[in-house]
Amino acid sequence: MTRTAILIALVVICGGCRSITTAAIDYEDVFVTTGDLQESYSPKALIEVRQSGLMIFGFIPVSTGTLQEASDKIAAEAKKVGADAVINVEYKVHKSPFPVSFFWWKRGATIRGTAVKRK
Repeated sequence: MTRTAILIALVVICGGCRSITTAAIDYEDVFVTTGDLQESYSPKALIEVRQSGLMIFGFIPVSTGTLQEASDKIAAEAKKVGADAVINVEYKVHKSPFPVSFFWWKRGATIRGTAVKRK
């Protein structure tokens, strides 16, 4: 009885932890999304942008390395290749591990996606 109750509780808890979301940022000239477009488009290029930064003691910024800045960069790169949207965007945020992060906190973000021109 106890094992069954624990198993049911684990299934309910683990089943409720999964969520799928689509993020989208609409810049002035470029639309950036983690999903796909419902309208027709022609692919222009694969784009990857890396933004890195550094903080001392976890709160004194030497240089920034935020996900927002990387998103701004990917929109600018898309404009350079003549695209007006970046689709299927994948992103990863990098941070230093604990003992190192107390003194020297290196952080950054990598974003990649497909630059497209909507028709």
